[in-house]
Amino acid sequence: MTALRLLLILALTAPLLQCAHAGGRSAEDGPVGPVVITSVEGGFDEVWEGLETALSERGLTVSSVSHVGEMLERTGRALGRTKRIYGRAKVMEFCSALLSREMLETEPHFIVFCPYQIAVYTLAGDDRRVYLSYRRPIWKDDSGRKVLSAVERLLQGLVNDVVEMQREFR
Repeated sequence: MTALRLLLILALTAPLLQCAHAGGRSAEDGPVGPVVITSVEGGFDEVWEGLETALSERGLTVSSVSHVGEMLERTGRALGRTKRIYGRAKVMEFCSALLSREMLETEPHFIVFCPYQIAVYTLAGDDRRVYLSYRRPIWKDDSGRKVLSAVERLLQGLVNDVVEMQREFR
């Protein structure tokens, strides 16, 4: 493979690699792609309960839970697809009345960011590393950056709280 070809492949794939794993970087560290992924050693149930506690401490409540891992297992059997993707996987959905109101008054089309979501999951074969991830609220321009930054600070703050709780348990 020529050096030019290798450089071209690296140039094309670098943005994808940046989006795939943020390594726990916060929004203040600069652009990290559309998804933030953080991992912590611990048990799934403890991490999930830690996220519930972090929400409760901010006066927020869970609006719904998507049982993604169970759904994939069920539909996989129906489709004859038996490869396990996750050990366990759920997505917690929640809202902040004040922050959401401010966000939607700024731009009604920001409704696509409601409700806020944080995924908690383990990968198949590794039940001691638990991942927490969320989608960054990224818009086409900077018109709503102030309120969207506040939403991202909330999401990152919740994840940071869970990571800190897990460190205290160890």
